[in-house]
Amino acid sequence: MAVDAMSSDLTKDLTAREKDRRDALVNDDMAKLADLVTDDLVHVHTTGIVQGKEEFLGHAGQFLRFLEVERGPLTIRALGPDGAVMTGTMTNTVKRRDLDERVTVQAFVTQLWVRRDGTWRIASFHATRLPEGG
Repeated sequence: MAVDAMSSDLTKDLTAREKDRRDALVNDDMAKLADLVTDDLVHVHTTGIVQGKEEFLGHAGQFLRFLEVERGPLTIRALGPDGAVMTGTMTNTVKRRDLDERVTVQAFVTQLWVRRDGTWRIASFHATRLPEGG
């Protein structure tokens, strides 16, 4: 496969998987979210909390309610046939499940995507809060 074709397919595939991740969060679909991450996931929140897969799914499914997840332009770089790095901005509007207060967080995100058994999944997700006005 030519580099341009691989790059185009990779961008299409990972952009679709990232949309699936955003939809799973907003639709509160933890089963779908679980399928989008590896079992050895390392997830770093904007608060600095570091979680594995089970802790992350519990946090997203029991503590926070995602109301909106928006992404800015994404840059996707191949790391060979089965790995890629996705970077770009993200704006999440969330609320704690036990409170009615909405919070909007703007961040820059680096995601490591790996293809295992023919399916792209996130192995590492690191979000850093952007400065106010960001």
